[in-house]
Amino acid sequence: MEYVVTAELEPPVTAQGLDELQQQGVVALLDRRLALVEGVTDPDQADIDVLDYRISPSADRANVVLVLDAPSLVSAEWAAATVLDELLGEIELLNGWSVADSKVRITEDEFNLSLAAADVRTPDDSSALEAAVEEALESSSVEPALETKHWRETLLQCSTRLRAFGADAFAAEGATESAGRLAAGALIHAVWVVTDEIFYDELSLSINNATVDEAQGLLVLEELPPCYDDRYDSAFARAFLLASAAVATRLSEEVWTPPRCVAEALALRLMMHEAQVLLEAADLLGWAESTPIFAKFTAAAFTDTAHEELYEVDIRLDENSTEPLLSELETGLRDRGLAFEQWFGRRDGAPGLHPYLQFL
Repeated sequence: MEYVVTAELEPPVTAQGLDELQQQGVVALLDRRLALVEGVTDPDQADIDVLDYRISPSADRANVVLVLDAPSLVSAEWAAATVLDELLGEIELLNGWSVADSKVRITEDEFNLSLAAADVRTPDDSSALEAAVEEALESSSVEPALETKHWRETLLQCSTRLRAFGADAFAAEGATESAGRLAAGALIHAVWVVTDEIFYDELSLSINNATVDEAQGLLVLEELPPCYDDRYDSAFARAFLLASAAVATRLSEEVWTPPRCVAEALALRLMMHEAQVLLEAADLLGWAESTPIFAKFTAAAFTDTAHEELYEVDIRLDENSTEPLLSELETGLRDRGLAFEQWFGRRDGAPGLHPYLQFL
């Protein structure tokens, strides 16, 4: 059974509130550790899986939402408390933080069970049904929305840092000017998120001497075209970080330079995707609303979208394979400048990319 646990984490009483940078720091610290938590085993030896989580900060605390697959409410509550207490104990920078409040509520499945348990058979039993509905609703859980007002203000402030594009780049048909500014701000905020996640993934791959197809708990590199999953190692992650940084920096320049290589194009794609995720999670723009806005931005930001073809390849392209089909696919990608070994080379053949990339 899936349960949703909401918990409020409070800083030490000596803290005088959290500024924007501190709030984002708390989120980054918790996110890095939670991403590694797959589950726990309760005292009865039952496995409890952590399916998903969400972290949203405020000026005086952090709200954490955990989605758990547990055998009961009691075990879900125990697992949530155990996971969060251990995290706070392990993260030195969060010394003194504590779990101030935690609520575990039943899911939709148990709501249906509650109604069935009322065993209502006649109109005279309507009061029992109402009581069952009320009890189930009071104990049900819907993941709380992120602080919409806070995120609206934050993203509108971020939008001023996107100097490479004007409002026209986000002016999709039917979209308001405010929606365009929110999308622009979300893109800038996504730069921070994606950059931080690449750092984390590089460290994970380096420590485990692994590639993306072997690793677990990665944050962003697993969103790259899966056909080359076995080639995304720590060296690749460092190179991709440089490509990501280059295209991100140009977003703040007054004159836009489109992605110069495949890696830069893919990095910008990841940032756009993260921006859409944030807008939807913050209840500012639904996915259907933001999609045409970012389609308009795509037309303005890219000279071509050939990199999207990589996501259509549903076969792992092993560099040592001699199978005719794989060789043919590789040849086709190479002819279009999309083969893996071409990702960090300028499409026009001119110099100018980071010197580190010539050693790949």
